[in-house]
Amino acid sequence: MSPTEIKAVLASLGARPNKGLGQNFLIDQKTLEIIVETAAIKPGDLVLEVGPGLGVLTRELLDKGAEVVAIERDRRFAEYLAGSEVLRPKSSVRIVQGDAADVHWHELIGEGNWKFVSNLPYSITSFALRKALWAPKPPENLVVLVQREVGERATEVADSKNKKKKTSLLSLMVALSAESSRIVRRVSAGCFFPPPKVESVILQVTPMPWAEREKKWGINPEKIMETAKRGFAHPRKLLKSNLAQAGVDVESYLCELGINEKARAEDLSPEDWARLTRELFS
Repeated sequence: MSPTEIKAVLASLGARPNKGLGQNFLIDQKTLEIIVETAAIKPGDLVLEVGPGLGVLTRELLDKGAEVVAIERDRRFAEYLAGSEVLRPKSSVRIVQGDAADVHWHELIGEGNWKFVSNLPYSITSFALRKALWAPKPPENLVVLVQREVGERATEVADSKNKKKKTSLLSLMVALSAESSRIVRRVSAGCFFPPPKVESVILQVTPMPWAEREKKWGINPEKIMETAKRGFAHPRKLLKSNLAQAGVDVESYLCELGINEKARAEDLSPEDWARLTRELFS
């Protein structure tokens, strides 16, 4: 849809782009094609989409033969998508009006294989990634359009070779649950209407099945995240100080594991967090 078409639809709905809901509509066809291509959509694929807006991405997914479940918070947009002729075939799409934070995703997608493909509203990016990657049955593939800063943070973790790299709670959550993650492409602000004040990126993540996660990390990743949340409680403080406030005497463990006692939470790699958690819970 062009900006003119978007304005016309919004006017007919008595609506205007809501900055608080992150309503920036994608108007670049090439970006749409790359998203769908990266998601490797095949006829019959079940796709969950959060924030379909006016249905531009939804329509591309349907054109590839996907079965789409789309969660839309804005009631006017949900009614527009459900009632208009924009999305065809109607039998292949289900529009769910509600807040993605409150909707039970697993009840919508069932027990089968699924993919998560969305132009995510900036305000719920971290939440949506967590909910998808840590679902009881994670998606086969995850491809989302997100704020550039968030996408880069999601894929960067500390390592011993590059001291400039830092781990965040978001990147740790992704690393613990994914076989791989990557930035596919930068997307300029001009590819949206209205244009946001920041660049975006297409983020692609290949989730790891739950059975493989504990095998890889040697402990339930949920426990690793519990430890990390304590460690990141006050990011400017030393790791040992944060964990001490949580009632954990961690100094001896850091020494045994060869982790600098002056390290902050962001200095630990996913492997470090897994080793530290195994020591603490043993």
